Amino acid sequence: MGFSGKRAAVLLALAAVFIELTLCQASFWTTLGSGWEDVTGSVEMTWEDVPAQELESADWEKAGMKAGEEEQISSSSGAVILRLAGLDEAVNRLHLDLSLPENVPVLATVYVRDEGNRYPCQLGKGRVLLSSVPENAWMKLYPYGRVQDLYVKLERADERGEGAGDAYGELSFGLKSVELNGRMPFLFRWPRALAIALLLAFLNALRPKSRLHGIAFLAEEGNRRGRRKRLAAMAGLTAVLIGAAWGFVRINPDCRSNLAPHHAQYQELAAALSRGEVSVGEADPLLLEVENPYDTIYLQANGIPYRADYSYYDGNYYVYFGIVPELLFYLPVYLLTGRALPNYLAVFAFFAGFILACAGLLFELMRRWFPKAPFYLYGVGMLMLTGSYSLFYLLIRPDLYHVPIIASCMFTAAGLWGWLRGLSAGRKKALWYAFGSLCMALTAGCRPQFALFSLLAVPLFWEEVFRKRELFAKKGAGRTAALILPFLAAAAGLMYYNALRFGSPLDFGASYSLTSNDMTHRGFNLSRIFYGLWYFLLEPPRMEASFPYLMSAAIETDYPGRMVSESCLGGIFACSMLSWPAFCLLCWKFFRRGTAQKGFCSAAAAVSAGVSLVIAAADATGAGILQRYSCDISFGLFLAAAVCLLLLAEWARERGVYGAFVLWLKTAVLLHAAFLFLALIQSDGSVNLLTGNPELYYSIQAMLRL
Repeated sequence: MGFSGKRAAVLLALAAVFIELTLCQASFWTTLGSGWEDVTGSVEMTWEDVPAQELESADWEKAGMKAGEEEQISSSSGAVILRLAGLDEAVNRLHLDLSLPENVPVLATVYVRDEGNRYPCQLGKGRVLLSSVPENAWMKLYPYGRVQDLYVKLERADERGEGAGDAYGELSFGLKSVELNGRMPFLFRWPRALAIALLLAFLNALRPKSRLHGIAFLAEEGNRRGRRKRLAAMAGLTAVLIGAAWGFVRINPDCRSNLAPHHAQYQELAAALSRGEVSVGEADPLLLEVENPYDTIYLQANGIPYRADYSYYDGNYYVYFGIVPELLFYLPVYLLTGRALPNYLAVFAFFAGFILACAGLLFELMRRWFPKAPFYLYGVGMLMLTGSYSLFYLLIRPDLYHVPIIASCMFTAAGLWGWLRGLSAGRKKALWYAFGSLCMALTAGCRPQFALFSLLAVPLFWEEVFRKRELFAKKGAGRTAALILPFLAAAAGLMYYNALRFGSPLDFGASYSLTSNDMTHRGFNLSRIFYGLWYFLLEPPRMEASFPYLMSAAIETDYPGRMVSESCLGGIFACSMLSWPAFCLLCWKFFRRGTAQKGFCSAAAAVSAGVSLVIAAADATGAGILQRYSCDISFGLFLAAAVCLLLLAEWARERGVYGAFVLWLKTAVLLHAAFLFLALIQSDGSVNLLTGNPELYYSIQAMLRL
């Protein structure tokens, strides 16, 4: 049964609250009749950091606390162990009432000696306690039968939530009470209730008899009210996505400053350009004497100073990252304020522009070729284009490397939008063509690989160029110039900049990078391409049953050479069902059969997917297999998948299998959203939510604990 309108909103909200009050509070309701047993007076302590097998023989000191008191405890060893000896009772729950210093994580590990274990054994993983996440102080325990002795080891935790002992300094806290077997707390969590409400709303909206399936993308001619509603919905979705991007780009405080010294390259280049220079520094004299300065392992072994990940050429350091982000944001901000623009703000600015460009691109695509498609597919398409897990990775870890990538995504989407808009723009056709070509040309000044997406001009302008030959006629001269001149102007500027730095207009300087491998000798290798395609596209994600569930998939090969790689979350096709429609390109003849619309759209999708595969091959053999390189591939594949999704929806209606299509789509969207959430909380790698925002990380962990 489904509902619509205000009544549906009220009922769904009530249902979400009901689930939060019942199922999500299962621990509270199942322990409702229990009362806490205060055993604080029986607590013994030791300041020795002893292993589990030696706990019984340690030196224990009676705490001697009374009810209502708080004892201040300090340990220079960074660890304190509490003991409750001779309990001889069932122990299923434990509450540690502690006064912890703010932002100091403490790891609590429980050991018991019970009916099944003569010697103390550990019960599960330790629990990280934070003053800002008080609910973690209540624990469920599952010992074997009656507990004889219970031990709680409290120690300073490192940034990854593991025991660090005195490595992080003295442990100090206030002990108020220790309680057993009482009622678990009632904790109503609004974020969880909101997530449940959104899930219910999504399932209700796409139920088989939902009105959404009958709302076409374009309103009928003369239906101004319907048109305004659709535009308002699109504008609202775009605003929500931009707002979400702002939240995610700031979610990890570590990323609001440079993660390493070499992450300040754009800021250094701004200062250099303000002085009329393109170099950001001179090399140490010792580096000038090295036969092969790009062998960084040799440099490290011999103590020769160098600047990691800068381009080194002819005694000077340069920035090989694209110049366009520098000219658009970093240099103007520096000239106007004298301050350096943080990288995370640049990532947000480009991502916001990318969202706007995708909104325009998808609007033109559906308006021109899919006007009768269900309107809700616009929202799904926006999720696919802007919310692929690869691009989401840019948001939650905004650093130097991600600036030119997201800038290229923005310019590519904006360029395609301009070209599509120009096809039906009338008198302003040349203006839109020029805008589209300029954006596409500027990708070469961000991340040059994206310039390959200009090949989409072939299917886009096939009708005008090869059939009607309008661009070759006199009346089409202006449009032809609008398409070509921006590329020539951008190329001239980039070639001049390259010549200033490296003496060649076609040398972008990436091969001179002082990175973990010698790029000047890397060459081309077919084996690296095959490995890259597997890991970029097909590598299954590695899942575990315990929080945070998603682990990085290690890159393991038998390649007899230097395989530059870092652990990744998984391949694009393996991690997102929403990318699967791109597989339909294998059914080329199916898409070409029937209308010219299908032929054009399948051709455009094929070019987009093909360019992504070429970029994947180039990245794998030219640079390596890194998580951020999947972002180069993601946009083109999801653009192809979005086009194919619209074709599949049309085909499903024609064949009477639309219900099966919707069932698949709901599953794909939910699994995609779940994977984005897992990517947010996964804790592998040097920069993640656990190390950067532990309060949020452990709050999410507690929220998922019933």
